[in-house]
Amino acid sequence: MGAPHNGVDRAGSVFRMYVGGNAIVTWYVAMTDPRSLMYLVASTRDGAVLIWLLMAVGAAALLDAVVNDFLPDRFHWRIGRRQRHYILAALAFCYIAQLYVEFFNLRSGGLLAYYLWNAATIMFIAFIDAHQRNKDNQCSTVCN
Repeated sequence: MGAPHNGVDRAGSVFRMYVGGNAIVTWYVAMTDPRSLMYLVASTRDGAVLIWLLMAVGAAALLDAVVNDFLPDRFHWRIGRRQRHYILAALAFCYIAQLYVEFFNLRSGGLLAYYLWNAATIMFIAFIDAHQRNKDNQCSTVCN
């Protein structure tokens, strides 16, 4: 991976790749493994909508990390970079909303822990990312 280019924090990039990929894998498991609890969540109407939304937002997080942080500078997705915290917040929303679907239909403690952990971690990183980008923007204005 080498040194960061354009001041990119590689740990944040790798984390966004992870959460985006994890969301896509969650969607895949929910769609293909009838023995999984995620499949049971996806088998409800609300759960299916949330699982598909999770996959779409996860793909956006993965695309943002790859295009904006790992590809050469001539490739960029400006809106993805500017709205990154909203992408992460949408991922967290998908996990939290699935809690309600799961709770009212399955009452599984394992899924409860899984969804809460993912949502809390993603929101924590979203706040750190937004704070760091704000700090970087202030420094580029003041320092130059």
